[in-house]
Amino acid sequence: MDSQRADGSFPPGRNYTYDEPETPVRNTANWLRVLTEAYVITGDDAFKRAALASVEYLLTDEVRPHGATYHCRKIQSKDKCNGLVGQASPIRALAKAGTVFDHSDAIETATAVFDLHPYNESLGLWERVEIDGQPLSFDRTLNHQIIFAAAATELAPHRDTVLDRVKRFLSKLESNMRLHENGLIKHYARPPLVPMLREVARSPHYYDMVINECAFHYYSYSKSRRRKERGYQAVNLSALSLLKERVPDHGVWSTDTISRSVDFLRQAQEELIEGIDTKHGSLVQATDIAKIRSRFEERPIQCYEELISTDITRTPSRGEGVFELEGINSSTEAALVSVLTDIPNVDLH
Repeated sequence: MDSQRADGSFPPGRNYTYDEPETPVRNTANWLRVLTEAYVITGDDAFKRAALASVEYLLTDEVRPHGATYHCRKIQSKDKCNGLVGQASPIRALAKAGTVFDHSDAIETATAVFDLHPYNESLGLWERVEIDGQPLSFDRTLNHQIIFAAAATELAPHRDTVLDRVKRFLSKLESNMRLHENGLIKHYARPPLVPMLREVARSPHYYDMVINECAFHYYSYSKSRRRKERGYQAVNLSALSLLKERVPDHGVWSTDTISRSVDFLRQAQEELIEGIDTKHGSLVQATDIAKIRSRFEERPIQCYEELISTDITRTPSRGEGVFELEGINSSTEAALVSVLTDIPNVDLH
């Protein structure tokens, strides 16, 4: 809490995949999840005050300068909203804090930001929305779509329509989530060709989905892309496992697509944790794998305590972080403790 600034924000980090500067939105949202969980565990009002200060920051005009989506990154050549994934963090954090602290404005803002994103029923994908409210076509990155859906489930107790839309997304997932023969998840979402071309004909701003179709085939043979997809296997499945926990009765969980992707993760587990032939993706592979296996194998998380302990350093040398990660912005690394907030009590070894 000593690093929290007077306006309730926390120091911004950098996108660890591309080392790009971020606004304080993601780190503040991640710390808000930590502070909220700390209050739930301890009942200490110091955590509540800090959490509510972060909520107030995330409700300011500074972070939503046009009253639309959150301003998440500062790269001239890219969108400022950081696609769907940029919006997922504040939606999830505000929904959680709003529930715990009975803060209606937090819930209403998170719901409003979610509702801004058009959902295409035919393709089963959400569109990106820029910070000025302008739709930007679909977010083609599959893990962004899944993470956005998982974050939205935090709003389910407050809005039935949110969960209905998430269920429709899951119903289309098998046709959008493509795998290599070994069960490795391909990085881009790829809706069926005929419905996709029909939507492009109706709405020319969807034209980048034609480019996506070409890129999909090209990257299927790219060794560099394969390394990236290996890194993101746990990212995709971690968010999917959260969706499974929140929407357990959906038929997608019994599909061959899900079982093959989980089988790949299980078989490649040690290589992924060691970073063998892997690029980008999860910074805490072992912790994500523990969550995934616990939720998909329906076994208590305590069965995977050793995996979680693998990621957590015994003797932190850089101050605040519980993970010892080389080459990662220190503010970004410190806020990664948020990945532990949805894990019940475990013994660390």
